[in-house]
Amino acid sequence: MKKAIGALVRLGGFAAIFVALLVGAALLAGDAVERVSVQGAMTLLAALGASILILRYDGRRPLSDLWLDRSGALSGSGGGFLLGVVIVIPVLVLAVAAGGLRYGSDQGTVLQYLSTAAWTVVVLFGPAAAEELLLRGYPMRVLMERWGAATALVLTTIAFSILHGANPHVGPLALVNIALAGLLLGMILLVTGSLWWAIGLHLGWNFAVTFLADLPVSGLTIVDAPLVEVARPGNALITGGDFGLEGGLAGTAGLLAAVGFLAARARGGRESGAGWFAHGLPARDGTES
Repeated sequence: MKKAIGALVRLGGFAAIFVALLVGAALLAGDAVERVSVQGAMTLLAALGASILILRYDGRRPLSDLWLDRSGALSGSGGGFLLGVVIVIPVLVLAVAAGGLRYGSDQGTVLQYLSTAAWTVVVLFGPAAAEELLLRGYPMRVLMERWGAATALVLTTIAFSILHGANPHVGPLALVNIALAGLLLGMILLVTGSLWWAIGLHLGWNFAVTFLADLPVSGLTIVDAPLVEVARPGNALITGGDFGLEGGLAGTAGLLAAVGFLAARARGGRESGAGWFAHGLPARDGTES
């Protein structure tokens, strides 16, 4: 019982530090806080700051204790980004083929398209990395230490869905799909042993939906991509409508397929004697336990 209370106290302390840092950053930002790019940067800085401070309090642990090994930053985030884009492509194809989503041409140049793509990645990185730190960083570590990987995966998945519950145009199917996305992100962390993979996957999905597909992501319109525009939104039940692909059955199918693939990988690890997931908790020396 004492260990459970201790874990809850640590989680509460992490949340309190994050909120305090976020409020302080918002006050310093002033009117600029209304910009999407500023909001993402503030949230990321607050999440990173809270992680560093709570780790210092909790045994002076390094960031590698949160599966953030610096040596795997580029390969992990890059691999995750590509995976996120790859998952979205068949979802988009299904939305077009079965949902009636249609595209047309829009104004712009190739240079504008490329520059907007780069800007979109920068803007989306903050929220994606922040959400991963807030749920699958320190909280995931504490939950796994106290209650195991399965419980940690379930609780962070539920929290991820709740976190998006106030987004514009959200509905029951959207919340189910967001939960599936949270499950996928938690599984990629446990399968690879790297939070960089989860950050990259999160970023790649959001980028593919909001820029490549030129659709809202989680109910938010982030950018209007040059050269291409949605000519007909199609059947919202399949395409997700104003919430984006996460709000429709096409998104459900794609996320279930991705979760199934990772579950098969995890099952393979179990049969080889490595347990359901190939990677566990990072030890104090940066290795895994």
